[in-house]
Amino acid sequence: MTLETFGGPGDSGDVGAVGAGHGLRHIAAGRPVPGSVHSVSVSIPDVDSVIGYESGDAATRSRISWGYPRFRTHPYVTRVAELLVREGVPDGVPADVRGGGAGEGLVLVRSARASRAAVEYAGLSPEAAFERRGLHGVRLPADAVSAARVRAYVQHTGSHLSSREAEDVLLDAGLIDGRQAEATMADAPSDAVRAVLATAYGVREPADVSLHNSGMNAVAATIAALSAIQRESGRRRWLQLGWVFFDTVSLLEKRVVDAELTTVADPFDLAEIARVVDAHAGELAGIIAEVPSNPSLRTPDIPALREIADRAGCALVVDATIATPYNVDVLPHADVVCESLTKYATGSADVLMGAAVISADSSFAADLRAELPRHGDEPYHRDTARVAARIRDYARRMDRVNANTLALAACLERHARVVRHVGWAYDARSAANYRKIERRCDAPGGLLLVDLKVPLEEVYDRLAVAKGPSFGAEFTMASPQIFIAHYDLLATEQGRAALRARGLHRDMLRISVGTEEPERIVEAFERALRPA
Repeated sequence: MTLETFGGPGDSGDVGAVGAGHGLRHIAAGRPVPGSVHSVSVSIPDVDSVIGYESGDAATRSRISWGYPRFRTHPYVTRVAELLVREGVPDGVPADVRGGGAGEGLVLVRSARASRAAVEYAGLSPEAAFERRGLHGVRLPADAVSAARVRAYVQHTGSHLSSREAEDVLLDAGLIDGRQAEATMADAPSDAVRAVLATAYGVREPADVSLHNSGMNAVAATIAALSAIQRESGRRRWLQLGWVFFDTVSLLEKRVVDAELTTVADPFDLAEIARVVDAHAGELAGIIAEVPSNPSLRTPDIPALREIADRAGCALVVDATIATPYNVDVLPHADVVCESLTKYATGSADVLMGAAVISADSSFAADLRAELPRHGDEPYHRDTARVAARIRDYARRMDRVNANTLALAACLERHARVVRHVGWAYDARSAANYRKIERRCDAPGGLLLVDLKVPLEEVYDRLAVAKGPSFGAEFTMASPQIFIAHYDLLATEQGRAALRARGLHRDMLRISVGTEEPERIVEAFERALRPA
């Protein structure tokens, strides 16, 4: 096993470390978090900035130009697109995007598979897909609707071009002086990542751990693969339990995956779930659930879902990113478990990658081993090397996160004047279901959703922690999650009513607990809560 460090201007070493200067303090608006050129988050430190960012306000966007790489094109990827245009605009790029900002006419993706699929989803001719410098992409049409569908496909399937691959292209072209300094594992990194995850999940064969370009890529590939398998027997419908991550919902609502969708609003209502499954038994391809769900942090009864799925002859897919395999044992109940390795598995908030773990006991296992690679994208080798260096500390990281979450939950519940409710794995509605699958006591994972009695601004703006999108970092983070994930719904009364029906509203704070000393984390929140 060999560790390498890649250097370049502005190096900050292993920027994923808590000691890299991004802990319990205020961070200036627009600064990449944690500070690496490959950071997956950005500081949006007050509610006014959040509103400006989500509404597309030009002044705010000029200050906060970064973003989560699936939602906002990474600056390196933009520069690579511009490079490709300068080297010879691929046929079909509209003339009005040539010259300055020419890269706007291209969307770069991880693979030929992704470019073909994006073109098909957008209803474009096959010639819209292109390959240049070993990279793959789509020539955007002048038609705004079709162009938006290309971008939606890439976002919802996590098939974007990696910032590290873009970095290598720019370095090769002489446009940057070096790579970001970071710890990586050079020797067989894919094997190392699979070995850690196989042990964590209890998988007999590491080959049943499929690595993907992002967590969403793992989810999208899994749903698409199972849909293809089940379609042969006339099964085209998926059942969604409660409100899960919005990109997962989009895969089915926007027909990115060719399937039908039925939703049971309350993931705790087993009688209703069973009724709906029975009503669609002959056409049901699968059930999708999260443990806990994002953003509501609700845990359904996973063993009961397994029994329901077996009776219906459908698959059960569980996203265990929030709980992690060190805290819950869900693979015995699922056909596939998906995880975003961007989160707790690495803790560094500077790499996108995902995994789909196949249960060897699943009746779909053999078909899944053949079908999954046809629908997903392999991660770039440098991303895998980065994850391999970080994932070795996964278990230790979760030990500290669990302990700190228990301490912070107790702190928040003491502030009854400000806090209406704390949603987490051990809240009143989820605790019994969560304990059915937990591996050990006092292991809730690191996410809390705080329902505030006061306007969000009174707490969020004062809070001295990293604030922005993403979670699962070694450093504590806070997010105005309803603004970031569902700003479109907040903007209308009808949308706000839809949120309220799901127990959600603007004044909710999502906290991703880090590995700092628990006393320091509690102190940061005490200071923010007292004035409120």
